[in-house]
Amino acid sequence: MLKTIKTKKNSTKYTLVALVAGFTLLSVGSSYIHARSAQNSRNSNLSNITTNTNTDGFQQSNHYNTPKGFMNDIQTIFKGTDDYYHLYYLLNKNYKSSNDGTEWYHIRTKDWEHFEDLGVAIPKFVNGWSAVASGSVYQNSNGFFRDLPKTAIIAYFTSYTETGQHQYAAYSLDDGRTYHPYNHSQPVMKAQSKEQNFRDPHVWYNESTKKLMMYLAEGDKVGIYSSIDGKKWEYQGATMLNSSTLDGKDLGLIECPNLKSFYDPQTKTTKHALLFGANGYQYGSTTGSYYMIGHLEANGNFVAEQQPERLDYGTDYYGANYYQESPTRVKSIGWMGNWEYSQGQILKDDGQEAKHIGSMSSTHSLSMTQKDGKYVVRSRLINNNARTSGLRTKHSARTSKTAPDGYHKELLKVNRKASQEISLHFANNTANTKGHVRVFINQNDSRVSVDLNTETGTYEVKRNSSKITGEAKNKYEKAYAVYNNWQNRQRYFVYLVADKGSLEIAMPDGQIYSLMKLSSDPNMQVVVESSTDNSVSATLCDFQNKTR
Repeated sequence: MLKTIKTKKNSTKYTLVALVAGFTLLSVGSSYIHARSAQNSRNSNLSNITTNTNTDGFQQSNHYNTPKGFMNDIQTIFKGTDDYYHLYYLLNKNYKSSNDGTEWYHIRTKDWEHFEDLGVAIPKFVNGWSAVASGSVYQNSNGFFRDLPKTAIIAYFTSYTETGQHQYAAYSLDDGRTYHPYNHSQPVMKAQSKEQNFRDPHVWYNESTKKLMMYLAEGDKVGIYSSIDGKKWEYQGATMLNSSTLDGKDLGLIECPNLKSFYDPQTKTTKHALLFGANGYQYGSTTGSYYMIGHLEANGNFVAEQQPERLDYGTDYYGANYYQESPTRVKSIGWMGNWEYSQGQILKDDGQEAKHIGSMSSTHSLSMTQKDGKYVVRSRLINNNARTSGLRTKHSARTSKTAPDGYHKELLKVNRKASQEISLHFANNTANTKGHVRVFINQNDSRVSVDLNTETGTYEVKRNSSKITGEAKNKYEKAYAVYNNWQNRQRYFVYLVADKGSLEIAMPDGQIYSLMKLSSDPNMQVVVESSTDNSVSATLCDFQNKTR
């Protein structure tokens, strides 16, 4: 059991190392967690962004795109009085320009498919704070904040100031559309030093103690605080996520903590999950989203019972946030990007640098089940957008032509729109699936390959793009291999959600691999190959454009 630490350590600046725990990764790479610092400008632009903005060609049709600039971390998802699901994300609408830095941008949805832009909710460089970084919101329905109405929404967020990472609070009286400074524009918590990692507050109400709780990312631990008034906070422990508590392995710098619960109807057990962002480069992965299964002490401290697991195994599912839909289900949406290359030199079709990049993932539906004596979180992609122009086809290696490499058999080669649902069902006529099956997503400026080893239960993902240059290109094009524990089966299923700038791969056992692909081409070619006598049954459907 990984215990909550009751003593507070002196904060230091940590080396960015991490663990991919609970699964095997087969390649070695490196990445880093971003600094998210901003220029110290005070020129505020409070005007809302319209959707009729010029694009740089990377906007997708089946995923939410930021209307302008650069987006990253997703903030709290909550149900409003208007019966919409509301969420915020970090937006830098002045990306690579003056007044650089992020603020909270507000969107809402009823179906988790179509989103409405509501504009900037918490602007940067006003009210005593600088750029606005990650945080969370608390709905005052139980009247915890006696000086505010029960309809108020209170946001807690980090601002990167000249003296360090400080936590601020603001409140809204109009369903989260606009916020006013709370606590007289003063921080509710301050970092002890300019260098201290002290950010991304996750706030929730502890029914047992009648206190407000805050989980705070502090280097290699999640600091735990409580408050009786929402202004003054008392330290009460930490969940350590370093080599001294994780079987000698280290998750490095932690970001964006979140707490949710899962009920397993089979074992009739409720567990809590601490979800967070971490760095996996030392162990062959990239920055990504993780979870740990555990329980809460009466005072609200999280105690881990299992080692960390990857929530999404891909390179581009980060800064995710979560909505407790039911005791058994949690919805999740992530930022499709990675700090290793998403801010690199990305080029438009005219060769100029792009300044409009950023989209969200498809919605993930999360549930918990028990497997091999431990609890695991399974994911499935939710994409109910309308389909059209369906294609069904079946091909066998026995009757297929040899692929250009002279070794594989070409099971499928078809030209489709880039926004595409792809269902692949592999089988062998005489026994278990054998050897390798490969899936290629080709565009005129980009290529992604997925090589599945049906006998070892591993797959390798590679990609390249002519749209990115420099050192960022090397990091973007690094290949990663993942173990998915799906081998020696007669049938093998793979489900893909493709869009112009992304690919989400769902494996049979609740594993998802999400990645961005830098392309401005609205069309693509799908190629499927096999190294042995396998067959494929394929269903492809165009997604209709998802509009705001």
